[in-house]
Amino acid sequence: MTRQFEIIIQNKIGALADVSEALAKSRVNIKAISTEIKDVGLGVIKVITDDEQATRKTLSMGDFEFDEYDVVPVKLIDRPGELARFSRGLANLGVDIESVFVLHKENGFTEIALKVNDLAKARKLLSLK
Repeated sequence: MTRQFEIIIQNKIGALADVSEALAKSRVNIKAISTEIKDVGLGVIKVITDDEQATRKTLSMGDFEFDEYDVVPVKLIDRPGELARFSRGLANLGVDIESVFVLHKENGFTEIALKVNDLAKARKLLSLK
């Protein structure tokens, strides 16, 4: 299972550099990343990496506040409407998509990772594909 790490940071100059430098020192490669402001003075950095154990250890040792979640990797044909079709299927099952990452695009396919509120239902839809 793929994991998404959500690191809570002070919204200040250099916060992304602090996190990415810590991961780099541990030889952790970031596969996908996004950032957003959460509250006044706070932000979140969301990452998917190539080494979940090293990521967890690095963030813990660096005293970073973080949570982690299972995400569902999905391989879609790279053409208009594929994400719409798949996300509508999740909606029809009552699954809420909480975040989306593009992981990889190659040879006519796009691989994404979805953080959802119901992993079992999302996996059920994937098994029907």
